Amino acid sequence: MLISLEKKATMTLKEYQILENIKTLGELAKRLRVDDTTNPARLVHRWLNGTAFPTQKNLALIFKATNGKVTPNDFLPQ
Repeated sequence: MLISLEKKATMTLKEYQILENIKTLGELAKRLRVDDTTNPARLVHRWLNGTAFPTQKNLALIFKATNGKVTPNDFLPQ
């Protein structure tokens, strides 16, 4: 009996930005639909460098916008 353990490929938000060829943090914020804040590019920058953790609402937006490629677990330290 063979059991297949297939791991879903996930990635960090930075890896997603590179894969999707997104040039600016503002563009990434728009793509993630988190551009309703005062400074969305700065918010995304803080997530990328680890100085802030997305809210539950933003985690859901990120997951949906990336089609599940970036999950909440991808923001946890390795």
